[in-house]
Formats: sequence, C-alpha cells, structure tokens
Amino acid sequence: MPSQEQIEEIDAIKAIYPESVKELTPSIFNIVIPDHEDVLVQMSFPDKYPEESPNIVQVNTTDARKYFDNDYIERKIIELLELTFRPGEVVVFELIGEITAFLEEYLEEHKQQIEELAAQREQQKAKASSPTPAPSAPKVISNSTQEEIDVFEGWISSEPILDRGSTFIAYAREVHSVDEAKHYFGLLTTDRKIAKATHNMNAWRIKGSNGVTFQDCDDDGETAAGSRMLHLLTVCLYRK
Repeated sequence: MPSQEQIEEIDAIKAIYPESVKELTPSIFNIVIPDHEDVLVQMSFPDKYPEESPNIVQVNTTDARKYFDNDYIERKIIELLELTFRPGEVVVFELIGEITAFLEEYLEEHKQQIEELAAQREQQKAKASSPTPAPSAPKVISNSTQEEIDVFEGWISSEPILDRGSTFIAYAREVHSVDEAKHYFGLLTTDRKIAKATHNMNAWRIKGSNGVTFQDCDDDGETAAGSRMLHLLTVCLYRK
C-alpha cells in the first residue's frame, strides 16, 4: 500500500504538472519532465517511502537527436536521486527540479552535436522525399563481369505479419558504427520490394567508446513507429 506521504506528493505534482504524471500501478509511475517532454522517468516506490528511497526503473528519451546518449542520461538521473533523497522526506518534486537543471545543462553542452544530428536527419529526409526513382541493386565489377550484391546478406528477417490488410516484415543485423547502420539500411532499401513499401521505419543503437551510446530512428511517415522501435531496443538492451 502506498504511504500517505506518497499519495499527497503525487497529488501535488499532478496539480502543478497535470500532464507529467501517469500511474501504472499504485507503486510505479511514469514522470514526464516538464519543459523536456522527450524525457520520461519511470519510478517505483517502496511501501516504506519516504523512509526508504524510491527507485529509477528506467529512463527513456524519445528524441534521439537531442538526447542521443540515453544510458548516460539514465546514470546521471540515478545519481541525482541518490544525492537528493533524504530519509523521511519526499523527494519527487525536488528531483524533477534537479533533472530539469541537468537536462538544460546537457543540451547546452551538446548543442553542436545536436545541431549536426538534426542537419543529418534533414538531409536524409530530403533525400528520401526526392522524386528520383529507387535505384536498382548496386553491382560490383569483378574480372570484367558484373556480379550482383546480395543486399540481404547478414540480415535476419522475420516471418510476414498480416494485420488489417497490411503486411509487416522486420529485418535486423549487428552494426558497429553509425556509418555502418546508414550504409546497410540504405543498401537494404535498394531491393525493389522494400523500396515499394509504404513505410520503411528504422531504429538503431550503437555503444561506442567510453560507454557513449549513439541512437536514432526514422518513422518514414508512420507516426511514432520509429521511436517505438527505438524504445523497444532500449528496453531490451537495458534488461540484457
């Protein structure tokens, strides 16, 4: 059973930020950070809260161009909770303020990288919307003969899924850099059947050096589809 202090604290936050708090169970809440709606913090509360500290279940960022290092942001928010919590005192409202200040500092520090990622995304969208016909599968020259490249080599594909008149097929593969992710996805979409698909959504996460994680997604016109796939990747890797 939630403590009276927890109930009163959550009610107060709902009154101040009515769109920021969603109750999943009496002890688990999703909290969207005010003025940073792309950052969601899921928290669980023990029965003895506020004598015992709440826990950060997970942190999800839905805009990979602004918050491209989800793992780092999650670690920092966990650290902020540890620094802010004092036994016997409610902590969520103060924690939201600390997270807000951290995110503003994060965006300022990474302003150049965020602008570069946004520019790359716009270039990709412009290229995708170009009226030029889809290219045929690339070929390489070997001993004066043409050899077709197998664009599906290295990919794992799912069985087709039929739902309300639409067909869905998922493709997945391992990559080790942002350039690889873009290269292989671009190569895959040169297949005629894939190129003709109404939507080709994609999402990827890559852990680079020093623990930095790079991630991005593209809805390709299907609202929130890419970000939902990215969320699933984040959850699966988090659990792993």
